[in-house]
Amino acid sequence: MVLSIEVPDGYAYVLFTCGMLPSITNILLGGKVMAARKKFDVQYPNLYATPGFHKEADGFNRVQRGHQHALETIGDFRTVAFIGALKHP
Repeated sequence: MVLSIEVPDGYAYVLFTCGMLPSITNILLGGKVMAARKKFDVQYPNLYATPGFHKEADGFNRVQRGHQHALETIGDFRTVAFIGALKHP
């Protein structure tokens, strides 16, 4: 049994938009987290700010959670987009 997959002509656009652009977005969100670390004085190795210890913990945690959410969902997004684009590029 041989499995063959026909890749449509416009699939290169899908590879670029669903492969590269989310990575660029991730880098930009990481930059926002780094700026928020400096602004809210949240030092490493803390992933999140501790309420009561950090003055504006909620502000930093919102920025960090936005970046973390992108990391958690990017794999599923790419998988579904790459498979779906085989039929509908």
